[in-house]
Amino acid sequence: MHGSPDPIDLQLLSTLVAIAETGTFAGAAARIGRTESAVSMQMKRLEELVGGSPIFLRDGRRRTLTDRGEVLLAQARKLLEVHDETWRVLGLAQMSGTIRLGTPEDYVGTLLPRALDRFAKLHPHVEVAVTCEPSGSLAKLVQDRRIDLALVTRGPGMEESEFLYHEPTVWVTSPHHTAHLEPVAPLALFQPGCSGRAAALEAWTRSGRPHRLAYSSPSVAGLLTIVRAGLGVAALARCSVPPDLMVIDDNDRFPDLPDLPIVLLRSAGLDSPQANALAREIRSSLVPAVEIIRRSVRTA
Repeated sequence: MHGSPDPIDLQLLSTLVAIAETGTFAGAAARIGRTESAVSMQMKRLEELVGGSPIFLRDGRRRTLTDRGEVLLAQARKLLEVHDETWRVLGLAQMSGTIRLGTPEDYVGTLLPRALDRFAKLHPHVEVAVTCEPSGSLAKLVQDRRIDLALVTRGPGMEESEFLYHEPTVWVTSPHHTAHLEPVAPLALFQPGCSGRAAALEAWTRSGRPHRLAYSSPSVAGLLTIVRAGLGVAALARCSVPPDLMVIDDNDRFPDLPDLPIVLLRSAGLDSPQANALAREIRSSLVPAVEIIRRSVRTA
């Protein structure tokens, strides 16, 4: 009879997940509080345990998963979730304290409710302190370690972020007004400095179609007020479109907009159980939340 395979240390799997999410050994080392050489040794040990095949490929400083590595990553996340859930069920992991989460105001009401609801039920003694700011401001807060996690739109300087998915950007109008039918489209955009504003203006410039910048606002709430009043059309993340407004499905008049890369930022060196648990809930609940939102969106 063949002997049983050697058990895999969960710490090795945690390191594997950290490398996959940060993209580098250095990023994983900062997250788990180990040296880069220790991380490298852990991955060599893990490769030995799973048959000696490479788990990662090198692309400069970044690491990308091989096919075998992707399979192992999926299983690693399942095992770690089962491990954490077991401790919670047995009452051996009563976490407490505070986790500081940042996200733009439109994401907190659309992408995060499912994650926050489940996290509150699993960890009732952990306070989640939410900060709502534009993505660029939140990235600076994460860098300065003034918040722990942030769900944001990826922009410059966010190379170490964990990519989650692409969110479409759409043109939005009021079904009770005709702003989207005006010969010169009246645009309602975020204030200067927002990547979404720049992308929208570039799309119109490339298209050569007539338009004018009618309104600017620092907040989604301000743009929605303008659109509801029939004063302009706004460029928004599709998940931010409320049921009473409509997505403009007219590519002959309105140019296509680039998708938004939605990512998770984490404070350097942070490896708290509270942060890890909240990050897991965000990942696992994000796709169902997006699907529900998309089914509720109306098109014009």
